[in-house]
Amino acid sequence: MKKLLVLILSLFLFSLAYSQSPEMITVEGGSFIMGNNYSDKPEERPEHEVSLKSFQIAAHEITFTQYDAFCEATGKEKSADGGFGRDERPAMNVSWEEATMYCNWMSKNEKLEACYTILRDSMGRNTITCNFEANGYRLPTEAEWEFAAKGGTKSKFFAYSGGSGSTLDNVAWYLGNSGGKTHEIKTKEANELGIYDMTGNVPEWCWDRFGSSYYKVSTKENPIGPEKGNERVYRGGRWKDNKDFLILTFRQKQSPVRSVWNIGFRVARNQ
Repeated sequence: MKKLLVLILSLFLFSLAYSQSPEMITVEGGSFIMGNNYSDKPEERPEHEVSLKSFQIAAHEITFTQYDAFCEATGKEKSADGGFGRDERPAMNVSWEEATMYCNWMSKNEKLEACYTILRDSMGRNTITCNFEANGYRLPTEAEWEFAAKGGTKSKFFAYSGGSGSTLDNVAWYLGNSGGKTHEIKTKEANELGIYDMTGNVPEWCWDRFGSSYYKVSTKENPIGPEKGNERVYRGGRWKDNKDFLILTFRQKQSPVRSVWNIGFRVARNQ
């Protein structure tokens, strides 16, 4: 009887995880110009050509429904929602490290090879490395994020991510229309690839370490960011930002161990 109960519980947790599998969009590989020579922020310069192989990225940010399933299955405390509500709103107050743990959990439950190796030292600090050849879930690289946000090879070269990306109100929740809170995912227009909310709502973690001069030395093929650095990149702007912070080339940084209340994430996979 005990073994039967354990089996039933295991099947329940697996079905719960699988039911929360993210909807993935294929981004065909190609080349694009990354960065912005016209920005007054030096970390966005210089513009440089980047070539990426095909990959998949989630159609929307990971929601509280999806992230709460991870917390319930692993015994982790649920992240705060800022009083805005949970369910199909994007998960927030999630650190970069916690986002990688979610990725590994999803990979395990779908019987995929985990991308991240997480080693904890005697001081409780984690060293996290990524196997980019694995078929499991991971955070997008900064280049993948920008390419997908711009519409990939189908790009219409809008300043913002969405079907009518020259009209911010149609594609993003931001200072001008959010009412001071996040909103449910997929309630604004998708971009050229069918991807939602890459502008506004909550900004999103990327894999890369932040380097203010990295664009000057970035590799052209499938860049993954600097080898060293204490902070990680996040992209996309938030519900309380004005339009200047929502341009698709705008870069931000944060400690990977901080659960910042207004940062979320979406996942990616190899094609």
